Amino acid sequence: MDNISLERSDLAQKLTVNLVTFAALILLGAVLAYWTWGWFAPSPVARVPAVAEPGGRIAAANGLFGTLQRDQNTAAPTGIAIKLLGVMAGSAGRPGYAVVQLDAKNSLAVREGKEVAPGIRLAEVHPDHIVLERNGTRETLAWPKKNTPAEFPAPRINN
Repeated sequence: MDNISLERSDLAQKLTVNLVTFAALILLGAVLAYWTWGWFAPSPVARVPAVAEPGGRIAAANGLFGTLQRDQNTAAPTGIAIKLLGVMAGSAGRPGYAVVQLDAKNSLAVREGKEVAPGIRLAEVHPDHIVLERNGTRETLAWPKKNTPAEFPAPRINN
């Protein structure tokens, strides 16, 4: 018969127990790091999603579809995910203020000439819209359209 060495069996058992203990400690460290980061990490900074430039770079570079000639003094409609909630237009040389919503949880009041978000400045405040400036390009942001209920014709009563 084969003689099984108790010392060899004991060494394999100790090695297996040590490897399982080491793996359990690594798993425990990963779980503790995950929950510590979840509880004590700084809150994320609100970012405004970037909007692709109209026309794209390829069409503009090749001139296939012509080039857009825009007056530098007029502002284009904005494609930024910012919603206008309110304005206080300035008068007699005083700056105006705008209340904007960057995302579902973040609303702020911004003074004319200050930054709304990184790279986006509130250039002008008007009673019905604001003008934002992003990378030297002026864009308008008007009041959101109100959903008006459709009018139904009055019922006709036949006698």
